Amino acid sequence: MKELKIHLFGFLYKTVRYIVTKFIYLYQRITFQKKDLEPAVKIGDYALSLFFPLKNIFYNFKIPKEINIEIFNLDFKSPLIGSSFKSDENIISIWLEMGIGGVVLKTIMRDQRIGNKKPRLQETNVNGIKGLVNSLGLPGDGINEYSKKLKNSKIWNYNVPVGLSIGGNDVNEYLHNIDFLENTLLSKQKNYFYELNVSCPNIKNGKSIGENPNKLEDLIRKIKEITTVPLSLKVSPDWENKILKIIGEICRDSDKILINAGNTQFKNTKDLNLKKNQLSTWGGGFSGESIFKRTLEMVKLFSIFKIPIIATGGINNIDQIKLLRKEGASLYGMATSLIFNPYCIPKLNNSFKNV
Repeated sequence: MKELKIHLFGFLYKTVRYIVTKFIYLYQRITFQKKDLEPAVKIGDYALSLFFPLKNIFYNFKIPKEINIEIFNLDFKSPLIGSSFKSDENIISIWLEMGIGGVVLKTIMRDQRIGNKKPRLQETNVNGIKGLVNSLGLPGDGINEYSKKLKNSKIWNYNVPVGLSIGGNDVNEYLHNIDFLENTLLSKQKNYFYELNVSCPNIKNGKSIGENPNKLEDLIRKIKEITTVPLSLKVSPDWENKILKIIGEICRDSDKILINAGNTQFKNTKDLNLKKNQLSTWGGGFSGESIFKRTLEMVKLFSIFKIPIIATGGINNIDQIKLLRKEGASLYGMATSLIFNPYCIPKLNNSFKNV
């Protein structure tokens, strides 16, 4: 009965999503607007939120007890975690009801950001495989407003580890954001960790910190002087393996660090069979099943350093998770799959007994 419910609701979700997306595209075409997926995603999120009062029917699924994993005193009830791309507590709460074991919130910067011009989010189809490309540019409220919303968020009520993704244009901005949260918000919260986004393809300077091992090592050392909570380092699949190995060595020699391998891959519009005007920038972060191969390569690379690994990128089925676990991954980050069909969460949770 449970499997039938997951299958039925997943089918309904995908069907409605398809219809809404096609309707939005048609409206954009007849009103001479550029094709843009972002409005469809926002409408979809709103529609999902409307059904939250009926969560026991549509969203509530039990997590098998034997699949939890503890890392640095953080108890993940499921090895599946939501990757950093959302901060809407209604949508995140739906994932948590469905059985996600933890979540990393959308990357926050010090100042408010509007992000890049639209269009900045598109579906892709490369060699018959669906994916997404975004050039959002990290829009967000800024650290002050972010902390006010986070303080009273209902996400804390689920008692799952919450990752706070921190961005910055330089070392000082990263330190300022973490210091601000430590001193104004999180003194009473224990079930959280920080994730350093040093690999966003839309923030040039933020990415360069990750590509400069000396600067990155200095940043980690200074953060450890501010806080004792676990730290996740989100690295880029676009970096050369020699850079990744140096980062692995740095993390091995530090206390309570996870590696998140990895992030979206940078692709230009030509690579993705998109027209130039379908993104306001010349390229963006590509996600979806097509990038799984690189995710697996990165997990293999980092496994030699014997540190906890979050595998992120292209995950949507249990066979992929089996491969990642065999190579040393402990947690499995998901983003694009949650957009295409969030009912993959209970489906995968129920499949872990076979891993």
